[in-house]
Amino acid sequence: MKLSVVVSAYDNWRSLDATLLGYRLQNRAPDELILAEDSTFPAVAEVVARHAAQAPFPLRHLHQTDEGFRKCLVLNRAIAAAQGDALLFTDADCLPRADLLQQVERCLRRGRFVSAGSHIDLPASFHQHTLRPEMITDQRVFDPTFLAAHGVRTPRLRLLRAGWLPRLLDRLTPRDAFVGNCSAAWRTDLLRVGGFDEAMGYGAEDRNLGIRLNHAGVRGLRARHSLVLLHLGHPRSYSRAAEVQANQDWNRQLAGTGQTLPRRSVLLQEGRA
Repeated sequence: MKLSVVVSAYDNWRSLDATLLGYRLQNRAPDELILAEDSTFPAVAEVVARHAAQAPFPLRHLHQTDEGFRKCLVLNRAIAAAQGDALLFTDADCLPRADLLQQVERCLRRGRFVSAGSHIDLPASFHQHTLRPEMITDQRVFDPTFLAAHGVRTPRLRLLRAGWLPRLLDRLTPRDAFVGNCSAAWRTDLLRVGGFDEAMGYGAEDRNLGIRLNHAGVRGLRARHSLVLLHLGHPRSYSRAAEVQANQDWNRQLAGTGQTLPRRSVLLQEGRA
């Protein structure tokens, strides 16, 4: 399997710096990493260039002018550009444990997508003032005892080392949601459903893709105890309640249909889907 990692970003270059280090440290290196930026911030470009010079895999940077929330468009552009058989979608503020891609490869099967589900939050007070690169390099930041010593409480069952217990716990969790902080799918399946719906703004646009994958016969596995990453917490100034509600309403309507294609997608316009 060739595995492409697609990291979405806006202006969160400090978090991106930590996250790209996390992917450089993977036990199973990505075959490529695509930074999908819904903006053109020089600080983001500088971080990407610095890590690209050190990464043991190709690191490409896609970006587009900032015209409001157009994350779905840049993610669809990444799907079109990706060379992997499977794509892992994640965010610039989601720090991966060193075995994340190894676990993605283990969990992903034909006819399935895999998701980490809800994330584990690191408060800004910790990751902005205490977190250092060496804590990522030696993986201390994923140790619940270490975090507790710094005043950060985490669900210990979500930070178990790989083994039989995380696999057992994963079998007991829901199996249908595609969650944008960490979900992987086969590129052929993504193209078959036209990728992300560019008619959607912020909120539940990832779940919309999961609903359409379900309609296409692709089932989800939520491997929340096996796929471990930490969310570097931040305010969501871009969130608009009315926009989120409209997206959720559309998803509820969509779930009652067999519709597989989005309302708008560059992948449909280019004839890739």
